[in-house]
Amino acid sequence: MKLKVSSMLAGSAPERQGYLLKKGSRNHSPYQRRWFLLWGNLLFYYEKQGDPQPLGVIVLERCSVSLRPSRLEFAFSLYSLSRVYKMAAESQKDLELWVKALFSANVGYTKALLDEVQGQYQILNAGDDGPNITCPQENTWKADFAVLHHWLGEEILPLRAKKVTHLQ
Repeated sequence: MKLKVSSMLAGSAPERQGYLLKKGSRNHSPYQRRWFLLWGNLLFYYEKQGDPQPLGVIVLERCSVSLRPSRLEFAFSLYSLSRVYKMAAESQKDLELWVKALFSANVGYTKALLDEVQGQYQILNAGDDGPNITCPQENTWKADFAVLHHWLGEEILPLRAKKVTHLQ
């Protein structure tokens, strides 16, 4: 697979990176230790850290992650639209961090989180005569999650402080 990874992802750090054990696509193939990089909803895997070209990429859109019983202690499965990837982390901490990162990489999760934050904002803003700000529609939002979190946080924190003051 030939990808211009360096130009596509230049200037951005991966959300998560590290080694995982990945089972080959054939049923009886062994687990192999691979270097993984998570950028947005793309999970790249390499033979080893520092390799210039990935062995493959998994698009995480509409993927789900679940822990699974295995002879390996920290095993999980990643269900994509086309395949089930059997993987394992090297420690409990790595397992928790990878599962959380993979779950969060799904746009559906981010949309649900945005809906929840918008609902909290509207509750806190109820009764306030200030401007009624709404977020852009999903198809026009181009910023990443960190920018969105900061943008909504600037509005919510003062309202939350004001609401707490009223309750005291």
